[in-house]
Amino acid sequence: MKFGKLILKNILRNKRRSLLTISSLVVSLFLIITLATILTEFSRGSKEANPSRLVTRHGVSLVFDLPVAYQQRIATVSGVRRVMPFSWFGGIYKEEKNFFANFAVDANQMREIMPELKMPDAQWQQFISDRQGAILGQKLVTLHGFTPGQRITLKSPIYNVDLEFIISGICTGGDEKTMYFHYDYLSESMPEWAKDRVGTYFILANGPADVPRVSQAVDALFINTDAPTKTESEREFALSFQTMMGSVEQFMYGIMGAISFSLLLVMANTMAMSVRERTREVGTLKALGFQRRTIAWLFVGESLLLSLIGGGLGILLATMIFKSVDLSLYIPNFVSFIPATETLTVAFLLALGIGIASVIYSAYRVSGMTIAEALRSTE
Repeated sequence: MKFGKLILKNILRNKRRSLLTISSLVVSLFLIITLATILTEFSRGSKEANPSRLVTRHGVSLVFDLPVAYQQRIATVSGVRRVMPFSWFGGIYKEEKNFFANFAVDANQMREIMPELKMPDAQWQQFISDRQGAILGQKLVTLHGFTPGQRITLKSPIYNVDLEFIISGICTGGDEKTMYFHYDYLSESMPEWAKDRVGTYFILANGPADVPRVSQAVDALFINTDAPTKTESEREFALSFQTMMGSVEQFMYGIMGAISFSLLLVMANTMAMSVRERTREVGTLKALGFQRRTIAWLFVGESLLLSLIGGGLGILLATMIFKSVDLSLYIPNFVSFIPATETLTVAFLLALGIGIASVIYSAYRVSGMTIAEALRSTE
């Protein structure tokens, strides 16, 4: 840049003010990226849902369960490739603080219905063949130090039952803080009132085009029964949970807006002071032949450079922290906690936008002064 050295010198005139402004940018961008990453995690379930997968639950509420006999009837529906029970156990490992999600599934159907779960063939076969077998996500292993072949016991306060499991394998993909085990093992261990009951059914259709028809056909089967169903695509099922967070999401967007506005005020104040202090210099520059556009761009360039430095450091800080410390290990229902590329790009553009918006008025005003007006300035 032709006037790059001049812009840099102007920034370094008041090192303390420039440092404080850059620090404000760093902290603000870090907070915005953090909040945006949380919002991304809230919507991950709907964005990454399998377009060929459906979820069947009780038509009234998830609180109510369904008969296990529904599995065979659902399997007869045209367009259904696979169907399996997917029941919440709510087991606790040793202490309540060690709680993690655990579901009872059909081991024979699971691999095809949930292809996102990756595990060696030998471990899959071990899981299928062992009635007490269980597979755990990699992050659970990291958190609790589990190993294949280890026996663990979970106690469910819902059913007041203790179940012992043998770890058959460790999977990656999907939510890696989840445990899966055999539905048959769960059902036979339940009290009489809970035997042969299923929380939800996971259905794999032949293709995305079959999903609407399968959904209607499954619900039509049980419309006049004691346990009517509601079948929806996995994306719609995830969105139903996401809507519960609607007010929280709006609140977080409000916080990000407030942070951005505050940052704009800080930048505008910094640049207004910088421009006001150099009003007489503008008169000198004009006397030397500098055009209005050139003078205005000198101030814009100064603001942009501050924004580039502060925004870049804020993005770098957020990326380094969230990649070095996997916060998703400690936050329930979060699959990952690494800022998306889109989030970092928007944050960078936001920093540049604030840099330009904060100086436009001051630069336009002072660059429009006549030589005499600028030199007479006592600011």
